Amino acid sequence: MKIIYNDGHVAECPAEDELEVLRHSAAHIMAQAVKRLYPDAHFAYGPATEKGFHYDIDLGDVKLTDEDLAAIQAEMQKIVKENLPFKVYPLPRDEAVQLMKDRGEIYKVEHIADLAEDAVITFYQQGDYIDMCVGPHLTYTKALKAFKLTALSGAYWKNDQKNKMLTRLNGVAFRNQEELAEYEKQVEEAKARDHRRIGKEI
Repeated sequence: MKIIYNDGHVAECPAEDELEVLRHSAAHIMAQAVKRLYPDAHFAYGPATEKGFHYDIDLGDVKLTDEDLAAIQAEMQKIVKENLPFKVYPLPRDEAVQLMKDRGEIYKVEHIADLAEDAVITFYQQGDYIDMCVGPHLTYTKALKAFKLTALSGAYWKNDQKNKMLTRLNGVAFRNQEELAEYEKQVEEAKARDHRRIGKEI
């Protein structure tokens, strides 16, 4: 699996980093899908996590449902098929702020203000979607072969309840369909065990 680092060089991904890069790239692809379906969406943080990835998004007054989640996943599948290249470039701080302001990304502007003075600010772009990020990422969207959106929840910006409540979209991503199927099987088995335990307690 080839990946692109934030200095622009492409290399084979170390095996121990594969899942993290896949999941982080999945978060960017999900954000692109959300932006296509909800052009007024603003993006906060979108990290890889131990099991998958999530992105915290300001959707204004829009409340998502499970059907919306399915539509976002379908749009992600389209983006994967489009096989868009991930490109990366640095910007000086003032240009980075301007780019994010021009794109309405208020949370990213605030995030830049939190960065160290000498921080190198890089952007990854696939198609019409641009995200501030240190990477690394997949070289093409098509390299994301197995993913699923799993849940909607709420999250405060910067985990501070004085801040706005954002919508958190959660998903999982794996190297291939077999690994995803194995994960889904484990989730089902855990649910079944839970039901049996609750049954006994009742």
